[in-house]
Amino acid sequence: MTSRTRIEGMDIIAQIIREHYDLGEMAMPYQLATTHQRRHRKMVVESDAGKFLAKTYKNDPVTLDALYFQHNLVGHLVNNNLPVAGIQKTRDGHTFVTMDTWALELQAFIEGGQMPVTENTLKISGEALGRFHHVCQDMPAPPRDARKWRFSEVPRQTFRTFYEHAVKERNDQEVHAHCNNIVKFLKDAKTMLDIDKRYAFETGVIHGDWHGGNLLFVGEKLNGIIDMEFAGDGCYLEDIAYAVSNLCVRTSVNSEKLLYRTNMLLNAYEIHRTLSYAERVALYYAVGVKHITTVSYQLPQQNGRVAGYTPRQWMAILDYQTRWLAQQSHKARWGE
Repeated sequence: MTSRTRIEGMDIIAQIIREHYDLGEMAMPYQLATTHQRRHRKMVVESDAGKFLAKTYKNDPVTLDALYFQHNLVGHLVNNNLPVAGIQKTRDGHTFVTMDTWALELQAFIEGGQMPVTENTLKISGEALGRFHHVCQDMPAPPRDARKWRFSEVPRQTFRTFYEHAVKERNDQEVHAHCNNIVKFLKDAKTMLDIDKRYAFETGVIHGDWHGGNLLFVGEKLNGIIDMEFAGDGCYLEDIAYAVSNLCVRTSVNSEKLLYRTNMLLNAYEIHRTLSYAERVALYYAVGVKHITTVSYQLPQQNGRVAGYTPRQWMAILDYQTRWLAQQSHKARWGE
């Protein structure tokens, strides 16, 4: 029964693509197995015209407005030589097809895997992000409050749940000490990233989800920047903090490695856009907030382990990392 429903669903997708696109002979689409299908259904389409990724969306005004913007952004990035998946137009020249309750887009399929972290890839990803921000300056985007960005503050209940799991694992003074240090960092971060101070941070079009899984590499070559669903008007620090947290900080508790990776990415970023003094000082707190938030969210979703570490182990890791991040902010503030 389930198998038949799936086949019928693919038959519908295939029929719609054949009706609206000129692809020549086309094989039956199949689900993309290497990614989650949480927000959108993603299918691979192989045809005489090439290999494509089909994605489905809800047909509502907000979603379609966002989709129009994403497609305009992709075209702009293609024109500025950034590696993104081009949108395949329909026979009528549209960038997506609308049904009664859903919509479908077809984009070029980009080969590649998640970014490996090396000296070269850190430089490449940092420069690509800086170029993304630079070429999209003054580009029109749907209105939203760019000062209210994700990861500007860790949700208290999420962190409390994370702490409770760590205590269940081992209720000792060491766990409490780690937690107290992290809480102090978060209080300082709240002051540093207060919404009234965010007017010192530059805003513009951001990617909104800059991490290794959205940077497709073949070897050490960046082959594609994907997933523009969070793109829009935002604070550049959101993108940069996301990049540093995911690509540079990760699970490391080696101060030399942390400094080397972070400087590698930031120096490459500044080839295209220079960080202001205010951004430099606040960045490290934004990185810490993003990092703690991600770990806190992922622990219950991944059965109590993130990147192989338990909640108690993460308390120790995050304590070290946040103390290091606070030191870097202090050095940036005083020019050390």
